[in-house]
Amino acid sequence: MRIYQLDEQYTLARKKAWPRAFRLALIFAGIIWAVFLLDFILPFIGLTNFGIHPRHVTSLFGIFTTVFLHGSLSHIISNTLPLVLAITALFGNYPKTAKKIMFYSILLTGLLVWSFARPANHIGASGLLYCLLTYIFFSGFIKKDIQSIGLSLVIAFLYGSLIFGIIPDEAHISWESHLFGFITGVFLAWFYRHKDKPIYRSWDEEE
Repeated sequence: MRIYQLDEQYTLARKKAWPRAFRLALIFAGIIWAVFLLDFILPFIGLTNFGIHPRHVTSLFGIFTTVFLHGSLSHIISNTLPLVLAITALFGNYPKTAKKIMFYSILLTGLLVWSFARPANHIGASGLLYCLLTYIFFSGFIKKDIQSIGLSLVIAFLYGSLIFGIIPDEAHISWESHLFGFITGVFLAWFYRHKDKPIYRSWDEEE
């Protein structure tokens, strides 16, 4: 019978990546909160106006700024914890490709929102959040990564209800960001299916 076990060096490298991943997640969340507080203290700046305005060429930069903008305290609070968990899981499990995944998650989701969403000012990190959670969930099964599958099940248990966020509901919620984040996450999981795969050792053992 063939026995499979995660390579010891690979396992050790993964363990070392998690503390750094958590720090990066906290830094990212800290920047989001700093921008929110700045906009709260100096409302005349109108930072929330720099979101994505679909098909307005002058708002293309909003593709990258929108993830740092939130319209209310409840909005930013609802995104903070799951975003910290998602970024930590991404950089902890896939340290070699995590930066690319973050960049393309923001870029592709933002481009889709800019191209196809209804006319409005789309702000918030929920599109990025949907993309990362979807990427982690599908990557676990595509790469047959036991640790990622475990994380996927936890994500499904904690945030499985987020799937309903892709359905048009309340007018002030950018369901388009949720939908395009989900689509981008599935695409990236497939596109990077051969990258950052777990390394297994195997040997034959007589039963």
